[in-house]
Amino acid sequence: MAYVKVDIKKPAKGGAPQGKKAEIVIIDATEVAVFPARDDKGVVIDGAITFKDGKYAILLSATASSISLPVTSEGEEDAVGITSLPEFYHPGDSLEKDEFIQNWTNKNIIVAVKIGACTDPNSYYKVFGSMCNPLSLIVEGQDNNEATKTMIKFQQFTKSAYVPGRYSGTFTFDTANTVAADATTVDVVNGSGEYQLTDNTVPTALTDLTNASHGGVYTLIGSGGANPASLAASEAAFNLKDGVAWQGLAGSRITFKAYKNGASSYVFNELSRS
Repeated sequence: MAYVKVDIKKPAKGGAPQGKKAEIVIIDATEVAVFPARDDKGVVIDGAITFKDGKYAILLSATASSISLPVTSEGEEDAVGITSLPEFYHPGDSLEKDEFIQNWTNKNIIVAVKIGACTDPNSYYKVFGSMCNPLSLIVEGQDNNEATKTMIKFQQFTKSAYVPGRYSGTFTFDTANTVAADATTVDVVNGSGEYQLTDNTVPTALTDLTNASHGGVYTLIGSGGANPASLAASEAAFNLKDGVAWQGLAGSRITFKAYKNGASSYVFNELSRS
């Protein structure tokens, strides 16, 4: 549905600071296979960000209170553009930090910051930069009698027509949670993220995700093979988009968001598949 004018009212928490997860997602834009389009209102990233084979995002720790996500619009009449300049302090002076600076300088970068309390079912990632309008890394180091830290900044040299996007999916990291062969349920006790299915010895239908949390986001990655796991449209625990069944073929992905609909029961609503 296209944008419809609505009243913009004061949020329940007013202008109080928002919680931000202190692990920042850093993405090499050249390693992204699919960066989904925004919906027709221009903000929500509608689909799953997927990576080329063998590629993945990394996490960079930030001092939580230092995370700043300013957005600025400027320009001449009828030519106003938007720039996004996320920045934060990274504590200490590790070898890994120096190697990050050395190897990510002059790369095309996309940055994602999780917004909202850790237990907030409405939390989401604010995404800065895109495939066609990425960010660049700028650093300022401090090493004296007061502190050892590095200010990590991201500069967008080209103005954009878009504010930072909002993404509710998951990201690919260097490791995924592995699901045992022939399992009919997937234990998501490790929290939101990716769960790699394993080729089964017999045809196997998934029936549930266990140890979920309300608002948790979980991606199942297909294994392929002779007996890939499947999800039937009639399975009560899963609300599949358009009632279309899913099969865990090699490289296929499906992402769900958990909704607690009883004292200890959940329904898993499909967010995207690829």
